[in-house]
Amino acid sequence: MPTIFNSKDSVFFVGGQGTKAGDQYAGGATLEAWNDVAKLNKNLANVMGANGEPASESDAWNGSQTACTITNNGSGKVRITRSSAFGFFPWLGLIANIEFSGIYDNDRYEVINRDPAENWIDIDLDYQAPGNGEPTCDCKVGGAFEKAQTVWNNTDATNGYSVTIHSNKNQSKTNGDFIATWNLGTAGGSMANKSFKRFAGFTTQPEDGGQVTFDGEDDAAFNPNGGICFDNTIEAVIFENVIVEDAYMNWKSVNTNVNSIRFVNCQGNSGAFYGWLLSYGRGFALIDCQANDNGFNGFYLGLGSGYPNHLLINCIAHGNVREGFQYTGGAFSSVLLGCIAYDNGNGGTKYSGFLTSSFYGSALLKNCVAYDNGKHGFEFTKSNPIAINCIAKDNGQWGFYANVAGSLMAPHVAYCCAHGNGSGQFSLPAALPEQNCIEEAPQFVDAANGDFRPRNPAVLRGGKPDINGNPTQMGAILQKYQFGDRERIANMARLRIIR
Repeated sequence: MPTIFNSKDSVFFVGGQGTKAGDQYAGGATLEAWNDVAKLNKNLANVMGANGEPASESDAWNGSQTACTITNNGSGKVRITRSSAFGFFPWLGLIANIEFSGIYDNDRYEVINRDPAENWIDIDLDYQAPGNGEPTCDCKVGGAFEKAQTVWNNTDATNGYSVTIHSNKNQSKTNGDFIATWNLGTAGGSMANKSFKRFAGFTTQPEDGGQVTFDGEDDAAFNPNGGICFDNTIEAVIFENVIVEDAYMNWKSVNTNVNSIRFVNCQGNSGAFYGWLLSYGRGFALIDCQANDNGFNGFYLGLGSGYPNHLLINCIAHGNVREGFQYTGGAFSSVLLGCIAYDNGNGGTKYSGFLTSSFYGSALLKNCVAYDNGKHGFEFTKSNPIAINCIAKDNGQWGFYANVAGSLMAPHVAYCCAHGNGSGQFSLPAALPEQNCIEEAPQFVDAANGDFRPRNPAVLRGGKPDINGNPTQMGAILQKYQFGDRERIANMARLRIIR
């Protein structure tokens, strides 16, 4: 039977409009209809009622499955009729959540036809002869869900058809929607079937980039599993524009069978322990993510799980009690590109901005910045660390420090800048010192307020040359090189000769 989850890509919602009350039995829409200007036209009002409730429904959903009658629509599909239930909605392409009294499977189906005057809808479900009498059903069409956990548990993206969930409803202990760990279970996507499940926050219109917050309010119910937890076999999941805060460990992974998870513009803030504890799993990618003011590390990558690889791009760790970024664990690698660690580890015990401490793996840090961290800017113990185009400024001890007493392959530190660090700029093995590095002030625009744009020409053009020998820039925030006045002013005498 073609339920929506094995026939088409779909879109679902949390909150939506008005009070954002929603409904735990809501439907949604096909992705095709949502994007079609002649159908739903990405308009929330075409999907749900004024407060996020279903667009049409068969009166109260009371579990009796008796509100609507079922007939053959004349073309072999199921027709559902209810007086006064479908007079205005639904638009074609909405999804109906249906509970049948018999014969058919309870599930969500696409609305393929309707007649507002006659109060019926046709759904994409083959009609079957009644046998022992025609079944009846309860039906809710469209609408938004009341909270994220409900929509996550009632959608399926493992059959080759992707599911996108748009939410603008903040959840917390106070409003009763976030009172314990959100365990994602196995309800993700499928690498084999090339489908994914995506959860994206928004403010007023889906895809507007607004963030939605999950606030644990320091409730002990989130300990030890944190706010949003990957603790089961799950893969092909995307989170966008989501903030988790005050949930002990805000984001946590504890299972090695977690694969290909992506975060974009997400944050883990003010947790009692870690902002991000990605101990297990393979293929975590974090883009434009943050960890602020957590009681332990901002980003903690790995815990002896043996084989995961993590990629962090343009991520920021600020104000965390311990390291901003720590990479540790077993024989795996992590790559950090354009990441910034500032004002971390400045408590009674000092900690570094970046720490690599994996026994056998490799860590690449490229175009990263460590500023005003309590201990070192970049600290290398164990592992096979590589730092290129990085800047360490005004950290408590060394800018770049290698603990040669540990199990360490000599670090490769090249085309980096260190300045103003308390103990010195580079403390690396004498046999393999820093290469093409400089000890000059990067001249950040306003580092105290998080503006790390460098202005020193030696930094703007001092990075590792590209494959054609062209200069590149150090640091995380790239900007156009401003040529000096002598290079801008034309030689008028020479121009006259050329003419």
